[in-house]
Formats: sequence, structure tokens, C-alpha cells
Amino acid sequence: MTFTEDIAHKLQLLNLNHAWYNIFAYLLKPITAFITLYQSKPANTAVYLHQKRIRYGKNFACAGGLWMSDFEEVKKNLLEPQARAYKLAPSQLRKEVLPKSFLLSLSQAGAGGNGDWEAYRAAVNEVIFDDSVKERWGDSTARKLIDDLAEEYKTLNMDDKLDIFFEPNDSGLNMFLAKYLHYVIFGIDPSNEEAIKAIVKFHYELKSAAYHINVISQILFRKNESEVEQALSKVAKIYEDSPTISKMNENEERYKNMTKKELSLLMVSIMSLAGMVGPQTLATIVLGNRGLPEYEGKKTGSIKVENIWDTIDLNDRDEVLKYMLECGRLRHPVSNTHKIAQEPFTAEVNGKNVKFPKGTLIYIPMQLASLDESVYGADTFEFNHNRENLCPFSTIFHSFGNETNGRICPGKAVAETMIVDVLIALGKVRRGLTDQAYGAM
Repeated sequence: MTFTEDIAHKLQLLNLNHAWYNIFAYLLKPITAFITLYQSKPANTAVYLHQKRIRYGKNFACAGGLWMSDFEEVKKNLLEPQARAYKLAPSQLRKEVLPKSFLLSLSQAGAGGNGDWEAYRAAVNEVIFDDSVKERWGDSTARKLIDDLAEEYKTLNMDDKLDIFFEPNDSGLNMFLAKYLHYVIFGIDPSNEEAIKAIVKFHYELKSAAYHINVISQILFRKNESEVEQALSKVAKIYEDSPTISKMNENEERYKNMTKKELSLLMVSIMSLAGMVGPQTLATIVLGNRGLPEYEGKKTGSIKVENIWDTIDLNDRDEVLKYMLECGRLRHPVSNTHKIAQEPFTAEVNGKNVKFPKGTLIYIPMQLASLDESVYGADTFEFNHNRENLCPFSTIFHSFGNETNGRICPGKAVAETMIVDVLIALGKVRRGLTDQAYGAM
């Protein structure tokens, strides 16, 4: 952290807590807006946020909001109803390209919402993630996808070309994720080449996540936005015609008369911004392709998680799950979320009590809560998948273990089951074993 960062922190605080009569805050708004934009990218990284906490304390200003990283504060904010804005972590979303039902930006009824979030979330829970999901993740089609992935991993490992396993979109891990997730969640046949090709093109080649993010999308897609829009419409139609959404009863009052088309567009946005990105990030972490962060003054970055993966009991699904959760604790797939303050409040920042008005953007840094030494003790920055309270304190799925305000990742069980199955299958390949058992989560 530098002198420049200190100035930026003071300006951000001034902008967040200024009274209506403070003319300096208004005059400096263009500068603070630039700082917010500049910080939005590094504020997604655990190392940057950890450095901020070291310098300014558990509460600090960054990327246009107040970050409240105390473990109990994060827990409270994850379990209470949340008011939301059009933000994805620190990035501003493009409201005009998102459906009105976009769950990540709707406020809950207990935090100023009008019931839309509850209705549309019920549709996702009851139509998309019904019991058929569990049936599919344990059937022969899902098993074959994992078997094929393990065989590809084995071949590339033997040829010393394992980097290829993580890189291309038309094979390896990325293709597996596209096929597996769309089969288990939507029931889309993974052998349907036309559908899978359209899905891969939109989500991977055209970078569907970036399309929904303000500024970035205007830069990346200034010449081919119409192509992205056409690809989005095509994928939405594939979702709408899928076995999962096609069976939906439209115009249900409890879903606020949501149609199949509206649900499909909602799922396009969810898969773009969370459903494809989150599992891919977590998978690359647990498989050792994405290293652990180099936290200031710590040795976490030197830990090779794949060496630990090679020692765990692959026949014990609980131990494999704990390995996955410990990887995620040290490097979250999604480091933070947010809420909008519904009333004025006071918080300690850099040793001083500071007043903030209603409407303040509050970031909820789940990653930093997972690194709270007052909770996890002397070995906080070390790898210990047998640590006490690992599972009930996990925040990697926007929850506190299984406790939730309703915003827990709807695909949590799918992601956990899939990644545990992959770790078992690929782990046995690494050890030269062949017997496998899937879907018993």
C-alpha cells in the first residue's frame, strides 16, 4: 500500500460519509468516481483486500463502498435480508441488458424489496433445481462425462500436456463444465452438438460474463454487440426448450406470472455471471491450476494444494468435500458481495468512528471473513482441511455454511457434488487407480 492509496482511501471516505453541506465532497466526485473504477478490478483479489485490512483495519473504503470484514459482521450481513444494486462484486452491471428478474440485483422483502426477489427465486428453486437435478447428477450420462474427463486428464498427464486440459474451450475442463452443468441443471443432452456449440460460443468465446459488465462490455463488444445479442437469444431459446424449463407451468401467481421465456432469460444471466464462472474458478483452484494467494507476510502462496489432494482419502466423500472447502477458504471463487444500507450507521474506520448515511454501498468480503485470525487461529493462512468449524463457517456459496437469508447459491449442491466427483475421478487417475463411485453427495 502506498501514499497514493492513502489519499484514495481518504477521498473515498469523504465521498461516502459527507454531509449535504460539504462542498468538497461534491467537487471531488469526478475524482472519486475514477478511483472507484480503477479499484474495481484489484478489489476482486484477496491479496489486495487483505492489504487494505492490514493498513486500515477491518472496515475500510474502497471501490465506491465501505468494506466491513469483521467475521461476525459478514455473518450478520449474509443472514439478514439484503437490499441490492446493479453490482457484481465491485463491478457495475449493465442494467439495460439484464432481465427485470435478475436476482443478484433485486432487494429482498425485508430490505425494501417488493416481493419480486422472493417470487423469481422460488421459480429458480422449484423449477430449475428440483429433484430431477439429483437424479441426473448420479445417472449414467453424468458418469460418462466424468469418465471421459478422467481419460482426457490421464492422456494429457502422460503426454506432459496438462496445461491443455485447462485452456481450450472445445475440450478439457471447460468443455466438461459446459456439458455437465447444462445437462444436470437443464437436462440438455451433452451429445446435442448444435446446442453445446451455441452454449460454448456464447459463454466462452464471446465472454458472456463480460457482456453484462459496464464499461468493459462497451470496450470489448463495440464492434460485435449484435453478434453477442444473437448468441444470447439463441442460448435463451435452448434453455427455454430444455426439459427443465419446458415443463414449467406459466403464469403461476407465486412466481408473479413468470413465463418460460422470462425464466430462460434469467437463467442466461445467472449462468453468465455465476453459474459458469464460479464452478470453473473453484475447479481450477482445487485441481492445482490456480495457485493460492501470496498474502502479505504469509506463506500461503507456497502451498501446492495438489500435493495435499494426492494424500486425502478419495473413498471418503466428506474428506474430499473438506479439502474443496479449505481450498475455497484460502481462495474464494467469489470474494465478495454487497448490500445497500437501509438506515444511517456508524462504523470504526482506521481507529475512528465514522458516520455513514442510508444508501451507503456496503461490501461483504466473504474472503476476508475466511481469513479472520480471531476465528481460525494461528494456522489461518495454512492448509488444514480438518480444522474445526470449516464446514459450518464456510462462506464460499454466499451463505454461512448451510445457514442463509435465502440468497445461498442455488447450485451449491450441484457444484459440490460435481467437484467432489471430479476430485475423486482425477485423483484416482493421479494415483493410477480406476475404481470410481459418483453422485453420492
